[in-house]
Amino acid sequence: MVLPSRNKTNETKEYYASIFQRYDTDHNGKIDAKELAALLREDSEVSDKIIRKLISYSDTDNDGKIDVHEFTAMILDKKFKTLFRKYITSYVDYIVPRDNRHRYKPTRGSFGHSVEEIDGGVIPEISFCPPPLCMVFISIIEIFCYILNLYLNKQDPSPTSPISTDSEGPVAQYLIYNPYKRQEYWRFLTYMMVHIGWIHLATNLIVQLFLGVPLELRNQWWRVLTVYSTGVVAGSLVTSIMDPKVYLAGASGGVYAIITAHLANMILNWNDMPYALVQLIVFLIIVITDVSTAFYNRYIVKNAIPVGYASHFGGALAGFLVGIWVLKNVEPTTKEKYLWWAAFIIYIVLMGSAVLLNVYWEEHFLSFHKNNV
Repeated sequence: MVLPSRNKTNETKEYYASIFQRYDTDHNGKIDAKELAALLREDSEVSDKIIRKLISYSDTDNDGKIDVHEFTAMILDKKFKTLFRKYITSYVDYIVPRDNRHRYKPTRGSFGHSVEEIDGGVIPEISFCPPPLCMVFISIIEIFCYILNLYLNKQDPSPTSPISTDSEGPVAQYLIYNPYKRQEYWRFLTYMMVHIGWIHLATNLIVQLFLGVPLELRNQWWRVLTVYSTGVVAGSLVTSIMDPKVYLAGASGGVYAIITAHLANMILNWNDMPYALVQLIVFLIIVITDVSTAFYNRYIVKNAIPVGYASHFGGALAGFLVGIWVLKNVEPTTKEKYLWWAAFIIYIVLMGSAVLLNVYWEEHFLSFHKNNV
């Protein structure tokens, strides 16, 4: 029984040795960073940081290169099992047909692999297991609440709403953030379910699906849900302090949190993201344009339906801070670890202050309400 096992091991090593020889382009018996990059990038994009990390980990003789024995040991290392199944094995199987004797069954497909640790760093992979349904589920709930509210309002019309006819109905009246019912704490979160018109609803759905789902594919659902929900709550808390007479409806706080979470993700993984500067400029243009438009409509044009720009600001700030310490970092540096702690502490301080002000600063809210009766 020992001999077959040894034969299988030798055949496996010979198989990987043939791969090694293919990419040892200068035939010096060593693979350097450039040659390893050529191998990995045939199938998927791999950052220079990861390539240097792999060489540093596998280069046992510290000559800056990998020989055939180090290469084979690196691939067979359990720590790199997931990485090489995605970045090497799928490509090798296509270019160098594998003999059936060496075939093995991965536990899950490429899209189902989890995150693999690499000497302190992580490599996030697109994962459909579990499927990215968090943002989809929230969107379905928001659509359901909007339709149900319209239906119930037609059956039993409510008094005229202070915002618009779309916010009438028992669902909206119970869930909307009402500055005169601040003691009903659920409204600080549930206002995200109420939308003023189908355009308002559609806009939020498009943004949170097109930006939230990709973010969810790179991170677990609970990370994205944390960013989204903290953005919603931060939006209502900031609005209640800065704009105490404003009613709130819509998921803009959560949407802005998703947008700025992408900014946080760019900062954390700047060197590992394609066209990071272009993405940063696009997101900044979106945020600045929307906030400026809301401010203009509120104070210059004096739109009849006030836009809660404070909720946009609060959601955006929360999404950025929470995104830094919740979203995955491809390869955390020392500076980024300090940034993680700074974002965490700043968020706790700001959120705690906002909660305390909402609970104990009653004279602030009473003065506004008396002046705006």
